[in-house]
Amino acid sequence: MADPILQFEDVSLSYDDKLVLDRINLTVNPGDTYILIGAAGSGKTVLLKLAMSLIKPSAGRIKLLGRDITDLKETDLFEIRSEVGVLFQEGGLFDSLTIAENVAYPLLNQKQLKAPEAEIEARVKESLEFVELGHTLDKFPSELSGGMRRRAGIARANVTNPKLSLYDSPTAGLDPITAYTIMSLILKQRDLRKTTTVLATHRYQDGAMAANYRWDEASHDVLRATPYGQYADLKTTFIVMNEGRIAFAGTQEQLEASRDPYVSQFVLHQPPPKLGQSGARGHLPA
Repeated sequence: MADPILQFEDVSLSYDDKLVLDRINLTVNPGDTYILIGAAGSGKTVLLKLAMSLIKPSAGRIKLLGRDITDLKETDLFEIRSEVGVLFQEGGLFDSLTIAENVAYPLLNQKQLKAPEAEIEARVKESLEFVELGHTLDKFPSELSGGMRRRAGIARANVTNPKLSLYDSPTAGLDPITAYTIMSLILKQRDLRKTTTVLATHRYQDGAMAANYRWDEASHDVLRATPYGQYADLKTTFIVMNEGRIAFAGTQEQLEASRDPYVSQFVLHQPPPKLGQSGARGHLPA
């Protein structure tokens, strides 16, 4: 078995004597998908920040891509971070940069990713076309809809072809159709480029889609892997956070069978609505 992409070993975090995370143990394996669910303030976003070493734990160890990053200096983290893509809440684009400049930012600002200008332009264009935004190169974030900005954020997160992609509430505040589009693109990245995926969300529908749908290149769409009413085996682990602790970790089937009152409140016991014959739109809305 391949070595884990990410490991938390008895990780705790405190702010001003308040315990934010309490003895987290988590192993993220290559190619798998992990869905972080929990109430606001339960520790989902903090987990992602720790994974990137944007903040340091108060106790425990964190390993990323085989290296212990717990005590690494900022300068020593650059190379490791270049292999991780991150979609921040609301997309996190720079308002003063064009969409092309936003997507190019990781390639231009990480030394180990330096490439000739022509190659960077080609990769930026490819990444934006991947999310069907090839026509927005010269536009600014303010000229795009919320869903399009989120898609541009996905393009920037994955322009480096990372081994691990972290998504922080990628569908928050979006209407159901646009949220479905965003999840379709995340699955496209996961399935076509074999990217390990960790996704924090408050929407159970996002997790259910990741667990049961896969990208089909022939139809250029997402398709359900099994008939409705059956669970697919797409290597998806659901993790429910509660006040800084892991209250549950397991499959969708195990999650839906849980009788824990806190865990069960995040579960919808019906499949996401069908949007067209294959379960998707057939094209991406603006």
